[in-house]
Amino acid sequence: MDRRLATTTEQVRFRVDATRCDGQGVCVLVAPELFELDRYGLAYVTPDGDRLAADDEEIRARGLEADAMCPRNAIREELAARAAAPPPEPAPAPEPGGGFAPRLLLADGTKTESLEEWRAAGGWRDHTPGALLDLVEQAGLAGHGGAGFPTAEKWRRVIGADRPVVVANGSEREPGTEKDRHLMAHRPYAVLDGLRLAMRAVGAALGYVAVDEDAHEAAERITAAVEATRGDDLEIRVQRVPTRYVAGEETALLSVIEGKDPLPRIRPPYPSDVGVFGRATLVQNVETLVHLAVAAAIGAEAYRSGGTPGCPGSGVFTIGRFGGPFEVAEIEFGRSLAGVLDDHGLLDGARAVLVGGYAGGLLTPDRLDAALTPDALRAAGASLGTKSIQVLGPDDCPVRVVAGIVRYFGEQTAGQCPPCSRGLPDMAAILDDLDGGRGGAAALAELETFMATLSGRGVCRLPDGAARVALSLLTGFASVVAAHAGGGCPDLR
Repeated sequence: MDRRLATTTEQVRFRVDATRCDGQGVCVLVAPELFELDRYGLAYVTPDGDRLAADDEEIRARGLEADAMCPRNAIREELAARAAAPPPEPAPAPEPGGGFAPRLLLADGTKTESLEEWRAAGGWRDHTPGALLDLVEQAGLAGHGGAGFPTAEKWRRVIGADRPVVVANGSEREPGTEKDRHLMAHRPYAVLDGLRLAMRAVGAALGYVAVDEDAHEAAERITAAVEATRGDDLEIRVQRVPTRYVAGEETALLSVIEGKDPLPRIRPPYPSDVGVFGRATLVQNVETLVHLAVAAAIGAEAYRSGGTPGCPGSGVFTIGRFGGPFEVAEIEFGRSLAGVLDDHGLLDGARAVLVGGYAGGLLTPDRLDAALTPDALRAAGASLGTKSIQVLGPDDCPVRVVAGIVRYFGEQTAGQCPPCSRGLPDMAAILDDLDGGRGGAAALAELETFMATLSGRGVCRLPDGAARVALSLLTGFASVVAAHAGGGCPDLR
């Protein structure tokens, strides 16, 4: 425990390391306002814990005492900025003015762009590190792997480090998310251009492109592009990644590059401080690097010409019926979800829409006017996430769909954290019971209680995603869930 936290005026957030907690319950005895035990006897921070620790010095002191007394050293603290105001209710999205020219995807989606074609489009030029940092700030570039973290801020955490490394994360295992594989297969030189620009910006001489083991076309194209562009002072290697969902988590990916099992790491330290082989590491999603390459080719002003002021440009989305088939499409930010679905012939008969991928949110039909921007989707109960949009039709049961998603997450867990490795299969079983008429009000209450306390309890964010999609079902489709609790899926009666 850092004793300085006892006197700090900053907000202190408590967390329980689920890989260490064995349920002795000392923390609950010392600070019951902050800690409780779940159905497995393992500790977690109460939903009001962060607020109580911020507002009451005595409670915060008891939390620090609980840390000092924990026999497993399982309690951690971190400083955090005070919570921002909740997002406003979503308003119907005005459609952008039209005339937006796609720049991330090729007009012919089956074609693979050559280096000469990318050069002719303005790519593969040299830029100074300072000019690149100015560019990403002026363009408003943010990450496209799910978190949406500002690119310039991420770079600053690595700039100046000794022998930093840059990793292009193209590991993409989630069903219904295909954008990064598509970009590596069809615009490999734009991907590499973005990687080399990021390397120049942070002073890295070594970079990796991570590709799933079963993404054969993407791996073949990106490997050929790497071989064709060798010869300068930058070394780029292609790293194949095991076909497991958790292997794409950035710290697990670093372990794969080091030749280890794909296991997420506890943070801090963060990859920007201690990454590949102990070196400061910048991990950027493949689509993010294509955005960088495009912005460098056309300039910040042109890059910001589409989208909205807070979310400029466009994104690469995977869109289709739940379970497929899927289409990879470039969509201007700020479009309404309903308008996009209508364009693709998916609006009529939509019973629900899963937005943001498996870790996103399930939206009801009355929420489809939300704009495709992070703030608007968050207010509606979803997220941009992996930019996957999957539509549930009249024959798709929301309870059954979410049960399958939670089961998938349970099967894909790294096995390090009991709330994930034990909890998610059990929660999927409860959902299956509800679907089959074997669950009731008590099981439903247990599901809601567990999911409401799951976020933030894992080494990685996998349990957070499972909780998010499950809670979107319980809140947005309460009447559907209640009908299941009363006798199983009404569609099967």
